[in-house]
Amino acid sequence: MKKYIYTVTEQSVDTREYIIESNAKLTQDEVLGVYTESHDGGRRVTKNLQEYISWSDDRFTDDQIINEIKVEGYFNGTEYGDDCHVYVDGDLEGGNDVN
Repeated sequence: MKKYIYTVTEQSVDTREYIIESNAKLTQDEVLGVYTESHDGGRRVTKNLQEYISWSDDRFTDDQIINEIKVEGYFNGTEYGDDCHVYVDGDLEGGNDVN
């Protein structure tokens, strides 16, 4: 007996949000470095992310980075797109794929 396999793809515009909190002003590269460490997809707060930043200049001493600057990040959730499209692909009865 022949087996039919269908793939159903749901596509929408989703937005994932990550929050980075710092008591020091960060550069874009520093924020992106923290984001890389903190976007694990869970709601777990990730603390002491300042240890993972490649500080781009001499704004702070090593002592300040270790003892004063605090950076935390966490995943804040996903906003699912409201314009969802469903696609069906396969050998359908009647020969019409739904798009």
